[in-house]
Amino acid sequence: MTAGESSPEPKGIQSKAAAIPMSVVILTPDHEVHGIIYVSRSAKEERRISDLLNDPDKRFLAVTDARLIHREGPSTPRLYSFLQLQLSNIIMIHPAAQTLLRNTDYSRDEALRFDGLRIKMNQATSSANSAEAG
Repeated sequence: MTAGESSPEPKGIQSKAAAIPMSVVILTPDHEVHGIIYVSRSAKEERRISDLLNDPDKRFLAVTDARLIHREGPSTPRLYSFLQLQLSNIIMIHPAAQTLLRNTDYSRDEALRFDGLRIKMNQATSSANSAEAG
């Protein structure tokens, strides 16, 4: 390699210049994760998250500036600068409200619908756990 030549990126690794940061909310069976994922600039805007999740070469999703909240009752959020989530543990993922409101391709209705679904899932989990305990 000559001076000034950069080494190629390893397969599956994108440079930050080729990716767009996106604030997201992710639901897993036990936790809610608020953080930032990096999606491809080359993907169609409405497909970026789907393309990332459906990549057959990926088993994990990298999340930066993550806030991990346990879905069972009140707890102190845990903060992580980097977190990897196994894709099979992700129940739902959606751009965060601030991303939706900033991005004209997403509507405020979508953000409200996602928040409603998240609340219903948390209530169903709480009800199921109360029934098991009782």
